[in-house]
Amino acid sequence: MLTPDSTFTDDTGRDVVFMDAVELISRLGVASASLLQRHLKLGYARAARLLDELEQAEIIGPAFGARPREILINHPDREGKLVVPPYRQKLPPEPQPSLEWKKTKSTNHQSPNFNLVLGDDDNGKPVSFDLVRYGNLMIIGSQFTSINHLLNNIIATNLAQYSPSELKLIAVNGTPGDLLIPQGAPHLLCPVIADPTKVISVLKWTVEEISRRSKLDNQNEQPQILIVFSSFNQILCFSPGETEELIYRLISQGRKYGVFVVLGTDYPNPKSYKEILANTPAKLVFKPTDKKIARDTGIPESIDLKSPDEAILETMFESKIKLTITKLDVQKIYQEIFK
Repeated sequence: MLTPDSTFTDDTGRDVVFMDAVELISRLGVASASLLQRHLKLGYARAARLLDELEQAEIIGPAFGARPREILINHPDREGKLVVPPYRQKLPPEPQPSLEWKKTKSTNHQSPNFNLVLGDDDNGKPVSFDLVRYGNLMIIGSQFTSINHLLNNIIATNLAQYSPSELKLIAVNGTPGDLLIPQGAPHLLCPVIADPTKVISVLKWTVEEISRRSKLDNQNEQPQILIVFSSFNQILCFSPGETEELIYRLISQGRKYGVFVVLGTDYPNPKSYKEILANTPAKLVFKPTDKKIARDTGIPESIDLKSPDEAILETMFESKIKLTITKLDVQKIYQEIFK
């Protein structure tokens, strides 16, 4: 019998009780260090290493605080019913780049941080947002405002500033046609997503990518990943619980590993957006349709905005800023940077 401190490995380099651990997890539907210690008579350090091996083998998902590990193989649920999850989350097929990115004068405007230019204040001074500092930005506005102009501005200007080796893009169209991105743009990690059924897989892939990056010694070698949603409220209708959970993971962990989220949405219901709102340190609000919605956004003065191009930016550590969106000609930008 193995002693609690045994660290023997088999020919593959895995712990000799690896398959015993797989059988245990598939039978009980639970994966934790304490469970492995108790059932396999292991010490804590060995059980923790075994969990790492199980994660690398895609038997279980990454650790996430005190939450239970996701089981990625067939296992029973709490009622004893068989659960058959997808073995591995994958992005939709990577698009074949048909466009070649070229450096322009915009590329020389990179800043040390990942800054998004949002518009101009009342004095005509540009208002920028430090995405590295805050990690994510929620933009709230209906289809009657300039929210989609802003989202397209953000995408086009950043594709102009950063090469495909520096920045990768995931774009999700909650309403088809909101985001205007050329097919074959080399920055895209996958085709622009308009099918809500594919969003969960993409979000799970991104969570796994954060876990992969967390184990790397040099984060600087990894390209930044920008995830942009339009009409997120439409996406949330498809699978609200799982979608909110995955977005919560991205916005709470992503910025440390170069993964950033810009979430464009119609006015969010505080009940369905509870975890997302609690972990969103910055939001930009366009004019809402009534005072109640303005109060729900947390920026009641947004009801007094006079133009669909006006919005108010609020961050945790700075005062509110009123700004006006500049409607850039994104098609002209793409003509300049792609050939």
